[in-house]
Amino acid sequence: MLTDHASVYEAARDDKLFSSAETVGIPPSGMPFPIIPSESDPPQTQQFRTITLSAFSPKAVKALHSTMREIATELIDSFVERGECDIVAELTNPLPARMMLRMLGFDESTWQSWVDRAHAVIHDRTHSPEAAQAAGGSIMAELGREIAKRRDADPEADVFARIVHGTVDGNPLNDDQIMMYGLQMILGGMDTTSGLTSNTLFELCSNSAVRDRLLEDRSLLPAATEEFLRHGTPVLNQARTVTRDVEFHGRQLRKGDRVMLAWASANHDPAVFENPEQVDLDRTDVRHLSFGVGAHRCLGSNLAREMFVVMLDEVLTRLPDFRLSGAPEKFPDAGEVHAMRRMRIAFTPGQRVGVY
Repeated sequence: MLTDHASVYEAARDDKLFSSAETVGIPPSGMPFPIIPSESDPPQTQQFRTITLSAFSPKAVKALHSTMREIATELIDSFVERGECDIVAELTNPLPARMMLRMLGFDESTWQSWVDRAHAVIHDRTHSPEAAQAAGGSIMAELGREIAKRRDADPEADVFARIVHGTVDGNPLNDDQIMMYGLQMILGGMDTTSGLTSNTLFELCSNSAVRDRLLEDRSLLPAATEEFLRHGTPVLNQARTVTRDVEFHGRQLRKGDRVMLAWASANHDPAVFENPEQVDLDRTDVRHLSFGVGAHRCLGSNLAREMFVVMLDEVLTRLPDFRLSGAPEKFPDAGEVHAMRRMRIAFTPGQRVGVY
């Protein structure tokens, strides 16, 4: 286990020594094929990422901002008059899921089914591997149907069409690679941003000083985003496989060893972050590793940041006095993803603002 900032940072940038091709899951995903691009090594990693990279560029994500706002308005309108809600089930889950399905060109109205299966694949495999396997199989079957729809479609019609028509080393992706790439989009897009947002809202329920500053000054949101990514890191850990015998940071590693890169622990390293358990909006150098570094830096980091800012801003604007109305329920395993399963909040009822 690599737990300090220096060793995690170095290992994440050394793909020759620390391979991602076998599996990065803790425990392993159980999928029959690598989940690409995450479970690949350079130079193929860059080729896999190039297929969809432009869809997640800063410019492309900014163009989606108004859509995110519209969805957030619609979702909050659905519960704002009640004065209470499960903020995870009614905002932080559906918004990222709907955005990802819209980008992939899938039926956005089916978001709940996709979220349920994604959560089963990620969170159930430690205590209910049969349920995780069944959910994974269901996702694969549906992705297979989507592949068939795009064989003769415009390669630029949507993100999934880009994947279906993508190439690596000059060769078209095969169906197994396409499905694994699609699975990566689903798992990455439907769990981690929701987790970051729910973790942050939970923190703000007890941290009135930080909440008050954000209520008074929204220009702090960009800095706050980086600090909340550091403090409430949604992806806790990932694995790598050692490719040769080597001494690394004073420890002997052997070829074939599995090594855990503890992103969240690195983000709380007191050698790098003063008072790491404190949310400090005035940190000037937040070198967090929440999106990873190097060739495997999170492909959707720009999208995640934008969705997080939109959701947090909308909650602060429309539910400013939100508070917990019961004990939140976290996903029990949290082997990889630290997130809330349910979190009920109460607030002063407000008015709907959208036109439907």
